[in-house]
Amino acid sequence: MSPRDTAQRSGHLDPEVIALLALGEAPGTGDDFITAQRHLGSCTECRGEVESFSAVVAAARTVTSKDALVPAPNSVWSRITDELEGPAPSLPATAQPTPVLAVPAPRRMLQWVTVAAAACVGLVVGSGVMYAATSSQRSTVAPTIVAETALAPLAGSQATGNVEVVSTSTGAQVLVDVSGLAKPDGFYEVWLLDRKGEKLIALGVLDGSDKGTFAMPPGVSMSDYPVVDVSLEPSDGNPGHSHHSLVRGTLPA
Repeated sequence: MSPRDTAQRSGHLDPEVIALLALGEAPGTGDDFITAQRHLGSCTECRGEVESFSAVVAAARTVTSKDALVPAPNSVWSRITDELEGPAPSLPATAQPTPVLAVPAPRRMLQWVTVAAAACVGLVVGSGVMYAATSSQRSTVAPTIVAETALAPLAGSQATGNVEVVSTSTGAQVLVDVSGLAKPDGFYEVWLLDRKGEKLIALGVLDGSDKGTFAMPPGVSMSDYPVVDVSLEPSDGNPGHSHHSLVRGTLPA
């Protein structure tokens, strides 16, 4: 099942797609990636889950072979033993215990299992993964700006903006911020173009504040696709570029 089918049936992205996006990988085909990015631009719940799981992946990838689990003190195990061996609390004579069946939400549980499994694939870190994810003393590496440029208005547009490419522990990300855009009859989409404008890659859709953070697609280089373009797209189901660009800028090679 493609992300497009999943979004139409459940209203949210498939858990496996969210896991791949959190790992910085493109799900399925190019059209699937475009569909997933468009959904993230309008769904705060899925976008929040991708960001949350990306933090888990980032923590796991900072672990080295020198990391180790910190053993709990004996006093902790003693208290656990006392709790398990202690008498069960008694109920008043008039009280009747009410059975409660706790059923975890299938979608939420599957997402955690999927991301946890995917984050561990290829990471030979042993027990250090748990230490990295739970240790409050471990600091994360701040994103580093590797390229940036201004977005200039094109003919008939008054909008301006800025784009930054940052290096993070989960891979390169493209940060787009545009101002002066009118309320769209459709949506605003961000693209990467080659210097001749003959090849293009859809990154995703700007959110309601005309901003967006997008993962750089795997295998895509800024030197090959240095032009950042924001276009107005109609809601017609056509994943292609509308040829209605509003702002554009070229990243330094």
